Amino acid sequence: MNKKDKKKILQKIQIKRGLYTKKRRIRYLRIKHIERDKSYSDKYFQFLIKNSIVKKIPSVFSLRENTIETIKFINSLKELGNSNKRIYLNMKEVTIITNGTIALLLSVMNEFTAKGREIIGSKPKNSKAKKILELSGFFDYMDGDIEYPSETNSNTIVEQSNKNVEPQSTAKIVRSAMKTVTGVSQRNKKLQGLFIELMANSINHGFPGCKSKKWIVSTSHYEDDKYVSFSFIDNGVGILKTLNQKLGRKLATLFKGKHDLLQSAFKGEIGSRTGLPFRGKGLPFIQDKYDTNRISNLFILTNNVILDYKNNKFYEIRVPYSGTFYYFELNLNNKL
Repeated sequence: MNKKDKKKILQKIQIKRGLYTKKRRIRYLRIKHIERDKSYSDKYFQFLIKNSIVKKIPSVFSLRENTIETIKFINSLKELGNSNKRIYLNMKEVTIITNGTIALLLSVMNEFTAKGREIIGSKPKNSKAKKILELSGFFDYMDGDIEYPSETNSNTIVEQSNKNVEPQSTAKIVRSAMKTVTGVSQRNKKLQGLFIELMANSINHGFPGCKSKKWIVSTSHYEDDKYVSFSFIDNGVGILKTLNQKLGRKLATLFKGKHDLLQSAFKGEIGSRTGLPFRGKGLPFIQDKYDTNRISNLFILTNNVILDYKNNKFYEIRVPYSGTFYYFELNLNNKL
């Protein structure tokens, strides 16, 4: 290669380097300009994110529509219980989210905040998912990139931590639900009794040997369609573990599977099928409200079993869930 060709090659390299340096300079100035326009709160929030454990929430965050991935995320969040670092919940890509799953997430968050842990989060880009989160009241329980909505709403998240059953905690929820369904704020003794039983089961059986007992209730009002959905959650040991402690693991083999054992418990058949005295009246009371059309669309998740009464599907899943999740609805077709 002669000197002339080498000179041309060097000139081309210098031109490319010059263009690259110019592009880097332009990019740097653009970023600098953006950073200069950011408010102090924005910069501080970005600083918090950089010094947090980032947890990205699944785009479809629903126990009913994306069961496995949702439970996996909840379990992975629980595994951070011993970490002292701040947690950042990245919700930007969430497109579908339900109030029941929001309450489930909140139940895990409560375990962290009770230890003084800080949790921050962002809002979904999807406008529908963002509105559901805002109207649920979820952001009242956390720090982060939040904008409180100006419109009022009747959706509620109620949390309780007590050793006693307190019916007054859900009395307002029942009256509000009846107003959405019937147009009149009134009592519903059967629905109130169901909540009392759910609380009693959680307090008496869900947390053996634990002084701190907490349940969470979430409601979603659909005024145009005249129905209300409810979610009741506790992060205790779960129904199956309680049954195993009472019956013994060997007796559980008398059933076809965990789902069969759980169905028998809700039907009140355990005593007759095992030949042992069993006074578990709480679970049959809950199913009775579904069988007698006091509620609709009953869905139960506990440990690794799902009872989906709406679709008549009762099965085991491949990931465990510690606790119990109930979902049910009230509408004009129910006996009110």
